[in-house]
Amino acid sequence: MNAFTSIQGLLELFTTKMNAIFRLRYRRSTVAYTTAIVLIIVTTYYLTKNEKVNIFGAKLPPFQGKGRIRSEATAKNRTMEDLLPFLTSPVVVTTANYGYLQIVNNFLQSFKKIQVNVSIVIVCEDELLYNHFRERKDVHAVITEFSANITKAQKFRTRKFNEIVNRRIFYILQLIDNGIDTLYLDSDTIWIHNPFPYFDEEYDLFVQQEIFQPYCSGMFYIKATQASLRMISYWHALNKDKYTNQYAYNTAIKYTKGLRVKGLPTDRFVGGEIYFRKTTPWFERKPQPVIVHATWLLGPTEKIKQLKKCGLWFVNASYT
Repeated sequence: MNAFTSIQGLLELFTTKMNAIFRLRYRRSTVAYTTAIVLIIVTTYYLTKNEKVNIFGAKLPPFQGKGRIRSEATAKNRTMEDLLPFLTSPVVVTTANYGYLQIVNNFLQSFKKIQVNVSIVIVCEDELLYNHFRERKDVHAVITEFSANITKAQKFRTRKFNEIVNRRIFYILQLIDNGIDTLYLDSDTIWIHNPFPYFDEEYDLFVQQEIFQPYCSGMFYIKATQASLRMISYWHALNKDKYTNQYAYNTAIKYTKGLRVKGLPTDRFVGGEIYFRKTTPWFERKPQPVIVHATWLLGPTEKIKQLKKCGLWFVNASYT
């Protein structure tokens, strides 16, 4: 039952009760009429304030514009399913747990510097990270719909590491199935320039290329098309067959019929195996990178150390 239905019921209840009162004792009582009106106004105000509806029953979305204004805090944890009705294309999505808090902060700080007006969704894999970001105005924090008890950074290719990595497919599938174009980025990516002009072509999928395998599943832009939906569904199915995430991703891309794929330039969308061969600051490189992905570095400690060395660490003590 929504607030509009509740208000209608209350109005009917007040009418019935007041008629009974008037017949018995207060047929001409101004006090009774005034009391009823005050109660109706107070009840209507309370319901519309707390349930985000107006008195005509129209739903009022808690997110405005591009979604960069947070909703009021709700009693229950917000999931991607709760957020979907308020998102419009394109969105940026990343996932992390509390063990990657500083990495996520660096991701957000680098994004803030280029001032792109687009929604960022952080899927929090534990409640510690969710509680840290849920009140932030510059991001949409949602809690995983799976187990939310993996709070530490996990070693590469361990069972829990693979579990967290494989969950991203479900979140992306939710977005694509709802017609939302999505830029998925691992949280260890750093924004240098606006990437969206590179996606303004007639392809379904724009992918980060690597040297030792065709495509990296930690950085890609996917449009909400039927071919993309088939690819994501196939990727999801292959992961159930216990393929590694990268192999399943590349296999799904290769064998999805009708999928239009474009590899992004490796000097613009740079993986760690290329970028960290030298420590030249990004602003001295030609051409300058658009997004740097700190791959081939294991764990937050090693990533932070290398990012600082290469001038890609933007977090300061006042930014949390």
